[in-house]
Amino acid sequence: METSFKSKYHASSIAKAIRIMKCFTPDQMQLGTTEIARKIGLSKATTHRILNVLDENGVLQKSPVSKKYRIGPELYFLGSLYLITDDILEVAAPVIKKLNDLTNEVVNVAIFEKGYAVIVMREESKHELRWSRHVGSVLPTNSSSMGKALLSELTEAEIDSLYPVEELPQITTKTIRSKTELKKELEQIRQDGISVDNEGTVEGIIGIGTLIRDASGKAVAAISIAAPTVRVNDTKRAIYTSLVKQGASLISYSLGYRNQEKPVKNLREVEYWWEQNKLNEGGDSFQNYK
Repeated sequence: METSFKSKYHASSIAKAIRIMKCFTPDQMQLGTTEIARKIGLSKATTHRILNVLDENGVLQKSPVSKKYRIGPELYFLGSLYLITDDILEVAAPVIKKLNDLTNEVVNVAIFEKGYAVIVMREESKHELRWSRHVGSVLPTNSSSMGKALLSELTEAEIDSLYPVEELPQITTKTIRSKTELKKELEQIRQDGISVDNEGTVEGIIGIGTLIRDASGKAVAAISIAAPTVRVNDTKRAIYTSLVKQGASLISYSLGYRNQEKPVKNLREVEYWWEQNKLNEGGDSFQNYK
């Protein structure tokens, strides 16, 4: 009985300490005891006791001048370890698997390397008619959805350096032909947060991609859903656009990126959204899609 009581007491104290640490945000980096107590609904005495323990262990740090608390060096150190050890591929794996299971279409993750988009992770389409590539495949940045998404992070000077002449390499009849046209599309990608390759890399294939960001907000990769155009009508295109954004949001959130208006925090949110918007039996429209 005594052991059970102690376990519950310690668990409660840990939960309160976590709630205290979550009070700190980029907008409120320093908080006093009274502010914290009010935020989490604890008494000032209880809050003060937990703050002392966190301060003693370096998780929080109390200013000798303002008497307010801020994130301490130990918490920063633990966060740095998370960023170092939580590899993007490990974080992305369950997400792209889920998107692949829901759509049955190929889902890719690519990074920007020496002017190209290089596929580093891929869940293959479950259809016989599909776009066949493999991990390590190199895609042109000026035509592929992931490539254009990655290019959208570059400055105009960096684009000019990558493409020194106005005419761009032609891969299909629908590839963007000029640097001026590419820059115009990249500006639209920055506004919409989505990139589309409509048969610009492979005839008969449409790709829909967007960026993945790390804790600092830097674009570290891109994700896409790709499928034959014969399987993608306007409704499916809209759904895949929303779905790939959700996948990128979840991966980015897992990497520590917090500057999102409505971040996706777990796969259950993706599954619930899909259940609300899945295809009707006829296959030509989605239920409840907004």
